[in-house]
Amino acid sequence: MKEPGHVAEEKKVFYAQYIASGTLSLVMLVVGLANGWSSPYLAKLSLQESMDDIPKASDEQLTWLASLMNMGRIFGAVIGAIVQDTLGRKMSLCFAGLPLMCGWICSSVAASIAWLYTARILWGLGMGMIWTTISLYLAEIADSEIRGSLVLWNITTQSIGQFLGVLLGPRLSVRTYGYVCMVPNGMFLLLFPFIPDSPYRYVMVGDMEKAEASLQWFRRQRNVKQDLMELQDYVNSSQVTLRDRLRELGKPKYLKSFGTMFLINISLFFGAFNVINNYMEIILSKSGVSLTPSDVVVGVGFFAIISGLAATCLVDRLGRRFLMISSSLGMALFLGAMGLHFLLILELGHDAPTLTWLPCTCLLLYTASYSAGVGCIPSTLVGELFSPSLKTIASLSYSGCAALFSSLSAGTFIPLLNLVGPVYLFWLYATGTLLSAVFFYFTVPETMGKSLKDIQAEPEEKT
Repeated sequence: MKEPGHVAEEKKVFYAQYIASGTLSLVMLVVGLANGWSSPYLAKLSLQESMDDIPKASDEQLTWLASLMNMGRIFGAVIGAIVQDTLGRKMSLCFAGLPLMCGWICSSVAASIAWLYTARILWGLGMGMIWTTISLYLAEIADSEIRGSLVLWNITTQSIGQFLGVLLGPRLSVRTYGYVCMVPNGMFLLLFPFIPDSPYRYVMVGDMEKAEASLQWFRRQRNVKQDLMELQDYVNSSQVTLRDRLRELGKPKYLKSFGTMFLINISLFFGAFNVINNYMEIILSKSGVSLTPSDVVVGVGFFAIISGLAATCLVDRLGRRFLMISSSLGMALFLGAMGLHFLLILELGHDAPTLTWLPCTCLLLYTASYSAGVGCIPSTLVGELFSPSLKTIASLSYSGCAALFSSLSAGTFIPLLNLVGPVYLFWLYATGTLLSAVFFYFTVPETMGKSLKDIQAEPEEKT
């Protein structure tokens, strides 16, 4: 029990946690810039005879360019899991900035498609390390009152980077774009080493002095002894040997959590965000809009930012589950409407330019729906649902599966488009996403406002 007046003596302040999150947002901005590269430059490579002396890409090369980054994420997830488990969350995030920087160097000197292949793989390696680690780090440094908003802010920063990517891509050469992206990447590599590692990490390796110092830095309180004791009890309650981890993994509550995160990844395949992200300009060109596709993409990116900011403000008020369900319902509606548009122009003979409003509105609202829930909540959940001894396995499993399904989604789009056509392909995506909303209703737990210790204790009480 805390002594009477303990809370009143030192009021909670969060600015140090915001500083750490803000510094991390630099690398998430870089991740967004790498994601934003796809739409403008894949379109350029598919339409122009050459770009910066890089020859026009074939359909096969475009598919590889769209897929290689997500393939790199799979290997990056494994590397990130190993580094965070041996050297800590902070070092994993620091090292993630290096392959990202090397990727920008490759794109800045690119003279062939092979250079761009290399850049995409390197970006994927960095992303895999980041996505495996960032939600765990933020969940472990943040108070329960702001944990969800900190994670969602960083994902929204990725949307800002993606918006900048689609804004700058049509106006800059691929080489100049690489030079621009080196700036925030370099700032992150310079600044983040000054932020402390997670106090959970220090407790797990038995360095209580550094754990206390880390807690004091993030909480801005002189006396964190009580919090440190609670943290030590929470961490020590989880066994750390491999055999004990496997035994703990077999508990019904964790098997259910792993199953939930795996099925969320399957739902993201049907959600088709990687398809929309990589091929948006190509999709708009095929839809026959009367507007310049790159201008529509910029508007879509802006909507994603607004939606992400709204989710950041609402996630600790409305809850994770509500946002996931609402988001997937919106995505299903607008993916279905995209299929309707292609039905009208390809099979019913309607004039495409007069229907320009339909695909543009669908893509705007689809992206807003994705950014408000499905695109951000799973990263929050993976940092909340698992005990300390399972966090690394959970983050590796989720990040690796996310990369695999993202690669499959982007890599199968053109073959499926040629096989069944855009109408039935978008309706397939819509049906899968609608079923995902039903799945989220029955399986996604609500963790809003709960401490990590309470989240772990609650299922035990119910069983």
